[in-house]
Amino acid sequence: MLEKLKKLLLYAGAEPEDFARCQLDVQIANRRRLTAFLGTACAFFVALTLGSCMVPLLYDHIPVFAAALIVSLGLLAVEQMFPQKLGLFLNWEIYAFGAMIYGLGIYLGTVQTPDQRAAAFFAFLLYVPMLFMMRPILHIANVLLFDGIFLVCVTRFKDWRVIPMDVCNALVFGAISCIVSTFVMSMMYGNFITSSKLTTVAESDLNTRLHNRNAYENRLRDYPLRCSNSLTCIYIDVNGLHELNNTYGHEEGDKMLRTVACILREIFGEEDSYRIGGDEFVAFALDSTSTELNENMEQFVRQVEEAGYSVAVGTASHSAGGIDIDALVKKAEQRMYLDKSRHYEQLRRSTEE
Repeated sequence: MLEKLKKLLLYAGAEPEDFARCQLDVQIANRRRLTAFLGTACAFFVALTLGSCMVPLLYDHIPVFAAALIVSLGLLAVEQMFPQKLGLFLNWEIYAFGAMIYGLGIYLGTVQTPDQRAAAFFAFLLYVPMLFMMRPILHIANVLLFDGIFLVCVTRFKDWRVIPMDVCNALVFGAISCIVSTFVMSMMYGNFITSSKLTTVAESDLNTRLHNRNAYENRLRDYPLRCSNSLTCIYIDVNGLHELNNTYGHEEGDKMLRTVACILREIFGEEDSYRIGGDEFVAFALDSTSTELNENMEQFVRQVEEAGYSVAVGTASHSAGGIDIDALVKKAEQRMYLDKSRHYEQLRRSTEE
């Protein structure tokens, strides 16, 4: 029972491996949502601020709407300045956005309207946990934190006649929010993991077990967003596949491709390695120094040669920010063809000698 509860709260009911495997896609989806919600919030608070200026009864709300607008604009500016940041940076942006919404609801429901029920806060309490995909335990922690702050503000600012009802509503809606958000997260992660598994089948190369060209095309545009310092494309072509197939059969050719793929996966990682054609592979190195990259390239070529095969390799790097991913790949491909030409020229000369 405790193990099931732990899995539900920490991994939304999924297996830890499946949960971890889909985190990159979840964060990319959360970033897109954050951008959309911040843009909507900015437009909404501009309208509220201007509208409050025209309605005398809402004059007291102008400062809080203006403050919410400033916070939303600030978060949107930060998000646009660092579009490639994911992980903890993105999580803090999401927490800040949620805190702004909760804080607005608390202020309007207590300080601004001490003699009325805090309907806005309870709506936010139910709605905000549905905006982003996170571990259920984190949503529950946020709900409990801001529900607690609300209860403190209720006892501090509210009229004694509405305190019992607001306290009761805070407890009831807080519990409902925790339960519903956990259930919704479980469904959302379940759908994401199912989709991820189907995508894995559709995007896997059966022979080498690397990602195939479908995966390459689908993920290519995300690489400029994932790097913080630099992005390097490694373009690889296996030398002699056609000749090996003709001489020893396709089984030997497949064995050569599996060997190269295994070495590529070992050095550059499974997540960022692809077989994009018959004898062509592409890998990406994120935020690697030139020394690390050179060492990895030397190790890759050496291990391939030790296995009895040969590859032509081309690399191209670009610092983070303003990366033209198509141009980067094209440059690496061109350098690979130069390396391949040198290989066959050396082979021709050795044959003539």
